Amino acid sequence: MAEREAVSQFDPMKIDFEQAYRDKTVVEGIPMDRLPWDIGRPQPLLVEFEHAGRITGQVLDIGCGPGDNTIYLASLGYQVAGLDSSPTAIEEARTRAAARDVAVTFSVADATQLDGYDGRFDTVVSSALFHCLAPELRRDHVAALHRVMRPGGRLIQFCFADRGHSEAYTPYQIGEAELRTSFAAPRWSLNTLRTDRMVSIMPPGPVQDMLAERGVELETDETGALLLPIWVLEAERI
Repeated sequence: MAEREAVSQFDPMKIDFEQAYRDKTVVEGIPMDRLPWDIGRPQPLLVEFEHAGRITGQVLDIGCGPGDNTIYLASLGYQVAGLDSSPTAIEEARTRAAARDVAVTFSVADATQLDGYDGRFDTVVSSALFHCLAPELRRDHVAALHRVMRPGGRLIQFCFADRGHSEAYTPYQIGEAELRTSFAAPRWSLNTLRTDRMVSIMPPGPVQDMLAERGVELETDETGALLLPIWVLEAERI
């Protein structure tokens, strides 16, 4: 399939994340050196939360992917579990942790179930996962998070916002009303909900052209990395 045709047929709702990790592709036929969310370092927003003292106790990185957020926190002395549904992503995360001589536990897990982790975590960090789940799976995921967190535990979540033609690149657009409903009393106390930008890899030229044609304004930082609009959520588990 020609690049142009492949890009024109791209549907973010049909991304197979295990295959994406195996083949280093999001759009079929257009391999990448790194997947868009694999920036090779922790998300700057997560670093800001850590510096502000918002991460404490036993930590879960759910949807950890290749593990850079997990490894960053573990390198600072936190006890962290990194979980992802993709076996290939977990193997890559283990390889990166070993290369950096960081002790951290990575496992394959279903984010909508999280069996075996009940009442275990004081902090959960979630970067670029929530918008990958269908509506009914998001409900199951929120219930699973509540079950594995201790009372008073903190959730820090970044997910793509329904802003700026995000339907062109995210499986599901997430609106403010859904987040306020999902993380409401009596099970949650929503402390922070605001928009910001997530750092991403600049995609190959054909994908950049497709995004531009679909109305996505390609905003970059001083290093040339792509910035995409997200919701930043912090909620306390009641």
